[in-house]
Amino acid sequence: MSGQSAQISDRDIMQVCLNEAKHMATSLNIYIQEAANEQLRRDYMTVLGEIYSQEKQLYDYMQQKGYYNVKNATPQDISQAQSKFSGQAQQQGMQ
Repeated sequence: MSGQSAQISDRDIMQVCLNEAKHMATSLNIYIQEAANEQLRRDYMTVLGEIYSQEKQLYDYMQQKGYYNVKNATPQDISQAQSKFSGQAQQQGMQ
């Protein structure tokens, strides 16, 4: 590097934070499923709820700043998704 330092933007930092929160939630889901002790399972579930709240706060902040834009679903998009997942559930014998 010729004397230049890499600049990390606020958006980059927020994206890393959101990705880490998602990774922690995924890991906690596994811990909850595999916990042999009921108290430990409940504690993991409490922490998972806190992680979900933090994810939501990060997402809301990122959306407010324009860092995380999501296209709003149309009624047709919603109907198509419902049909798709309803069909998958029926195929797997879940309903």
